[in-house]
Amino acid sequence: MSIKYNNYSSVTDYIDRNAVHASSQSFYANKLTLIRGAVITGLAPKAHLSLSKELLEWKISTMLAFIDTTSPFIIKNASDLEMSEKVTVAYFIGMVFAQIHMQKMYNVRHLEHLKNPGITPTSLPGDLKNPDLWGINHRTGQSYIVEAKGSTACSNYFTNKHIIKAESQLEAITQIDYTVSGVTSTFNQASSNLEKLIIATHPNLNGEMMQHIIDPVEEKDKIVKVNGDEMVYKQYSHLVNFLSVQQSKIIELHKLSKVKFRIIDIDALNCSIGLLEEIYQILNPLVSKENLVQENLTNINKDLNSVLDRFEKLSNHELENEKFSIGLDGVIVLEKS
Repeated sequence: MSIKYNNYSSVTDYIDRNAVHASSQSFYANKLTLIRGAVITGLAPKAHLSLSKELLEWKISTMLAFIDTTSPFIIKNASDLEMSEKVTVAYFIGMVFAQIHMQKMYNVRHLEHLKNPGITPTSLPGDLKNPDLWGINHRTGQSYIVEAKGSTACSNYFTNKHIIKAESQLEAITQIDYTVSGVTSTFNQASSNLEKLIIATHPNLNGEMMQHIIDPVEEKDKIVKVNGDEMVYKQYSHLVNFLSVQQSKIIELHKLSKVKFRIIDIDALNCSIGLLEEIYQILNPLVSKENLVQENLTNINKDLNSVLDRFEKLSNHELENEKFSIGLDGVIVLEKS
């Protein structure tokens, strides 16, 4: 199975339909990849809330209700929705597919959601002009700001006006100040370590899911501050809490016999979800704290990325097949045995 995509060097090139490559490219993804994207998308900014089993199942079942996971992925059922329902579904599809793309093609483990008021601090109180996501490729040090767009309308291209709007949202940010364990790193285009991307996902005329990846270059003067320890904690806290209160179990995979995962079964959806056991053990004492303060999160970013560095070496790229799907963040989805 695969997801098709095209790259464009600018919004102008997109409007002119001038893709970097003459034909569409693709990357491997399957039903379990889609479920994993649905599980993790939207969690990062909501660490101050409680994730119920019903909500987790809703996130997964929503994607499965509107995406036929045979090869290739095809939109389904969306034509039966009224307009406001389509907007909600399209937004979620756009976010999930953008999350998958950034892990697959840009090796970004963790994505901070920049719009939600749950992040601390945001650039300007109440300012919703920020793009959707920001994350780092820890191998290269390159970071990415992403505006995710989604549509359920079948078309050869995503609507130009929505791409232009996405560009204006990306223009708002000129710099990310990223603080990990008290040390701040600066990411901006002047230092060539900040790239801006629009990821627009929609079905083509055959209903097959398609992505357009556009690289705008304009910028203005807003600086966003991101706390890296808080960022990775928020990425996992709901899932760790969910694993701690449900009947979880520890497993090993045949191809990754030296790695343990803590998982729970989602019987209604015939799958299991979970997390690297090492990450669970680091975060579980924090998730259970009643009064968590910033000092409790010191070195969490470093510790979790050290675990993930070791995992990448052990896994040797054995992260996905028809039986399981593991993200660069250590989140796993399996067919229920």
